[in-house]
Amino acid sequence: MAKFSAVRGFTLLEMLAAICIVLILVATLYPALEQVTPRAEKIACINNLKNLHTLFAATYAVDGWPQVPSGITLGSIDEQKWWLEKSKKELGLSEKNWECPTLRRRFRSVKESERPVIHYLPTPFSKQPNRANQWPQMPWFIEISDAHGGGNLLILQTGTVEQSRR
Repeated sequence: MAKFSAVRGFTLLEMLAAICIVLILVATLYPALEQVTPRAEKIACINNLKNLHTLFAATYAVDGWPQVPSGITLGSIDEQKWWLEKSKKELGLSEKNWECPTLRRRFRSVKESERPVIHYLPTPFSKQPNRANQWPQMPWFIEISDAHGGGNLLILQTGTVEQSRR
């Protein structure tokens, strides 16, 4: 005859105590976790700027910077669309390469027709060869908004990321 042993589980009191301990830990860690997201988004944003800089340096810096066609206003949605389409065709970039995670989150509640197309605007340089490399303090890309506090992010010809001064 088989002998069955009773399986002992957790009591309701033990389960409630474990849940309370977990809730206390979450409550104490929550402020620290709130600070992690903005830092991670800023790092991702800086990484996007560096990737754009690397691709543009390899493709356009020496032979000549792309020229926005006449009739397109600098800083307009049409200019943003033009840069996005040009970079898709010539560099294989996507919308995600041009997006700051912080701004994407902020614009989530804005109607799609009113959102910016890209979050980093390239600086207009002349088409002359090597023109973009002649001014080391001139930013190549500027973030469209002060998304991270302390000024808009920008990347210089040297690949250095800085924040604009207010």
